[in-house]
Amino acid sequence: MNGKPLILVVEENIHNLELLNYHLKALNYSCICAKQGIKALIVAQTHQPDLIILDMMISDISGGQVIDYLKREKKTAKIPVIAAIPWYLEQNSERLFLTGTDGYLTKPYDLKKLGVLLSRHLTQLNSSSLL
Repeated sequence: MNGKPLILVVEENIHNLELLNYHLKALNYSCICAKQGIKALIVAQTHQPDLIILDMMISDISGGQVIDYLKREKKTAKIPVIAAIPWYLEQNSERLFLTGTDGYLTKPYDLKKLGVLLSRHLTQLNSSSLL
């Protein structure tokens, strides 16, 4: 693309989608967006982003189903997935890691934590691709 890491944001709420899109671009990432899980699967297959931020509360298919499909497909299996969950579900976050996520964020979004998570996962990807 343009040398910038590509992030796929899957978020139903248009305001959250715009906030993340704006913030990611300010952090010098490229961003593509989807409001539904089915569209996210198509976009992930087509564009093979470097990382996916997935709203676990999407309504067309479950976040868990999206993750299961991504992890089964060769083209998308290694893409890190950061789950976005409502703050009140944070106590149950351990279960999310069993579904194949690589980390989580609570909503409303903590943009500082987002930056840290992205940096950590994308650095890991870059270092593993150099091996």
